[in-house]
Amino acid sequence: MSQNDEIKKHLNEQAHRIDRTLTDTSGAAIEVDPDLADHMGAFEEDAISLEEAEDASFDPFDPEESGMEE
Repeated sequence: MSQNDEIKKHLNEQAHRIDRTLTDTSGAAIEVDPDLADHMGAFEEDAISLEEAEDASFDPFDPEESGMEE
């Protein structure tokens, strides 16, 4: 077995272990090594910034938010 196959096997075993832990322990938070997170398909959100999300959450028709209460 090549070294890459060994690494992939090890990462798969760790990923399955984490999956079982999260399935058995609702709400658990587990710190994951960046290489393992990448292997598991994790990614950093870059489609929208925090500022864009906050701007999008403003409803101009909400009288409480617009200051136009009767």
